[in-house]
Amino acid sequence: MDFEQIYQFLKHIYNWPLFKSSSMEITIGSILFVLLILLIFYFCSRLFNRILFARLLIRLKIDEGTRHSILRIGHYLIMIIGTPIALMSTGIDLKFLKDIYYWPLFKSSSMEITISSVLFVLLILLTFYFSSRSFNRIVFSRLLIRMNIDEGTRYTMSRISHYLIMIIGASIALMSIGINLAGFGVIFGLLSVGIGFGLQNVTSNFIAGLILLFERPIKIGDRILVGDTEGDVVEINIRSTTIRSLNNVSIIVPNSDFISANVVNWSHGDRKIRLDIAVGVSYDSELDKVLAVLRTVADEHPKVLKNPQPDVLLTEFGDSSWNMQLRVWLPDPKNYHIIKSEINCAIVRRFRENNIEIPYPQRDLHLRSPEILKVKN
Repeated sequence: MDFEQIYQFLKHIYNWPLFKSSSMEITIGSILFVLLILLIFYFCSRLFNRILFARLLIRLKIDEGTRHSILRIGHYLIMIIGTPIALMSTGIDLKFLKDIYYWPLFKSSSMEITISSVLFVLLILLTFYFSSRSFNRIVFSRLLIRMNIDEGTRYTMSRISHYLIMIIGASIALMSIGINLAGFGVIFGLLSVGIGFGLQNVTSNFIAGLILLFERPIKIGDRILVGDTEGDVVEINIRSTTIRSLNNVSIIVPNSDFISANVVNWSHGDRKIRLDIAVGVSYDSELDKVLAVLRTVADEHPKVLKNPQPDVLLTEFGDSSWNMQLRVWLPDPKNYHIIKSEINCAIVRRFRENNIEIPYPQRDLHLRSPEILKVKN
């Protein structure tokens, strides 16, 4: 088979009709051409997002998760635009797209819901969503920072404003397609029945999330202890709260756990905490020197507060040592593990410099000589 025969064979396959009607003809070649155009739009979208759009979003200081969502939506929009262009370039009639666009999903005497109306609602919701995020991050948060409002209050106000904006956006979107909001009373009535059958956990977590936002028993940045989990609160959502553990692991806790269970919040109200460090010294030590050394260790550490002043107590007389306790106050609970280790190391060094002994546990064992028992005959 020579080159000419190969060329004719490939041309014949390229023009092989897959679908044919009075108005259009779809061949293998037209399908390949559509795929080629879609690939061009795909790589142009990726290139545009990485080089131009992503840099703009970084300059606007938008967080990584939101940037990723915006880039994906932009990619989908470019591909949606590219698909009709690819189809029209092959002579395919796009009237069927118009028919699909206006395809009725629900129809009654008062309103009609089509695919186009659903897409329009989604577009309005997305617009309000990103507008709310941008408003909170660019305007609202910066204004609250300048007013010296703490992080937890800023987060609560931004979340509430986000929910309000989304409720307004949803109302506008539904009314724009002719849906009467008064009819939602029936829907809420049906939902109440559903809540009674299987949505109790969802509802309780939702209500607990609102309580956490308004009552604020915990807030963003607090160091808390839930069960055996210790970490910082990084996000409070409607259903759950995210805690970043000391090992940098995200732990998702349902909001209802914070309402129904005991939660230790080391940052609630006053962030100062007292750190108690126990140490035993030998009975042969000079008591005044021990007290002075422990006070010096507390005074020399830069993270220990001067007010309230550190205290040194002799708590009890142990079996082999005086049991001393150094009580210091820290301005923030987040680094108490490191500070406790640093103070312990400083105590060991100071005790060795001043010949103060930390005794080993001791037990005295007294042995009695056996007595000779006299046996009477």
